[in-house]
Amino acid sequence: METEEIENDIELINEWPITQDTKPLYKGSSKTAKNLQDSQPNGAEFDSKRTIDYSNEINSNCKRNIEAQVLDSKPKRRKYSGEKESLANTALAKWWRRNQSQCGTEDTAAVKGCHPNTLIKLIARSPAGKQFIRDEIQRLRKQLIEGSASADVHAALGSFLEKQGDITEAIYHLEMAVKGAPEEKEYKWLLQKLKRILKIKTIQEKGLQRVKPGVEFPSYKQVDRISAQDLTVEEFFHNYECTSTPVIITNVQMTRVPWTLNHVKEIAGNCTVTLKKPVKQSVEWARLENSQTVPVSTYINQIIDNTLAEPLYLFDWSLPINCPSLAKELTIPKYFAGDFLKRTEEGSLYKDSWPSLFVAPEGITSELHVDAFGSNFWMALFQGKKRWVFFPQSDVPYLYPEYEHSLDPVFAVDLSRPDLTQYPLLQLTTPIECVLEPGDVLFVPAGCPHRVENLETSVAISSNFVDQSNFTLVKQELKINALMDIRSEELLQQFNDENFNDKMDMHIQNKVF
Repeated sequence: METEEIENDIELINEWPITQDTKPLYKGSSKTAKNLQDSQPNGAEFDSKRTIDYSNEINSNCKRNIEAQVLDSKPKRRKYSGEKESLANTALAKWWRRNQSQCGTEDTAAVKGCHPNTLIKLIARSPAGKQFIRDEIQRLRKQLIEGSASADVHAALGSFLEKQGDITEAIYHLEMAVKGAPEEKEYKWLLQKLKRILKIKTIQEKGLQRVKPGVEFPSYKQVDRISAQDLTVEEFFHNYECTSTPVIITNVQMTRVPWTLNHVKEIAGNCTVTLKKPVKQSVEWARLENSQTVPVSTYINQIIDNTLAEPLYLFDWSLPINCPSLAKELTIPKYFAGDFLKRTEEGSLYKDSWPSLFVAPEGITSELHVDAFGSNFWMALFQGKKRWVFFPQSDVPYLYPEYEHSLDPVFAVDLSRPDLTQYPLLQLTTPIECVLEPGDVLFVPAGCPHRVENLETSVAISSNFVDQSNFTLVKQELKINALMDIRSEELLQQFNDENFNDKMDMHIQNKVF
């Protein structure tokens, strides 16, 4: 974001008072909306066999479209000289803060009690929000026609066009913004996100040509099970990691004493944890958002006594950071003991993030998501049962991903009730499932979307990891993340250092944490 003030505009959106001004700061014109709707293109066609040259192919067409869609009237609102145009999310936050009292009850009722990023999404999809987006596109296009072709105007217009689904034109304007202000890393990051969305849409359009009427959701494939006694590190690496094949490894001893709810309460009970709650329309990871902060013992007692007022999840809670005494009881299986993240400097990003703890009551679900930065993933279950559903990385476009505020997508599909009428590309997927039981260790390859349902009250740990099987992908993802995150940049520098130890040890043994 541009300033601390703008960040606060978004972060405190759920605390905004409803203004009582008689005149709104900005009110859209129905005439403007009609002109924009009448002039919208039907959609771009993509040729996957060639590279799209946006500067040549779009430049002249965009200028003609812009000129055709600009009204003769003056813009609704002029910017003060030197004031930088805000990107869409910030502009939406500022607009809503001043105008929610002018919107209908359906608009205001939908945006209470959620994470700020989720609120921005709901605002953008409300009738009043859609009108604001159309009018801002109109205003920014007119600025370009009048000669205000600065980088921030192009970037703002591109970000609003993304909200409207015009990805090809949005990319053109972000490329112009990056060209005009190469020092603005946020513009570069947004451009990378838009290119990823365009790639997804291109694959989806080709996939729709293969869709057949009347086809049901595909049958689930089952995950292989193999005993640790019959699986070497080298076999695991070549047969499962390098082929991106999930597997359940059994007969793995990871703790000296059984990890039950009571044991976790005994060791970690005095620690505090911020619990997660499911939010249906959330744009946050796995559609889980922060809820109350309580002692671990309080939460576990509520699970045991069945007194939870709402479904709450102790989700991905770092043991090295939050409860080192519990982490010290663990032995990391040899298949994951060579994690490159553990070879980085002290204080590096992700070095101490995992293993993390998961405690959940029966019935709670983490919805479809992909683990971040191209990392591999494993989970060990100590108590209860978990049903896992996941898909190959290549299935991501067919699951209707939505990239809101990050490169970690949420997915529009509801796997509890797959609707192939609304989401026909689901018939092209290859779903995989398994039920994880105590003593099982599940390996999930990098980039695989997965959904996890707790069939029983459960206790588990997990860890993301990096080795030669996903090293190239991780560095690609970190390069994009580094545009907005200095710690990602520092980690990438270590991974790219010629002295970094990126060798695989096929004779490594289990490692006491």
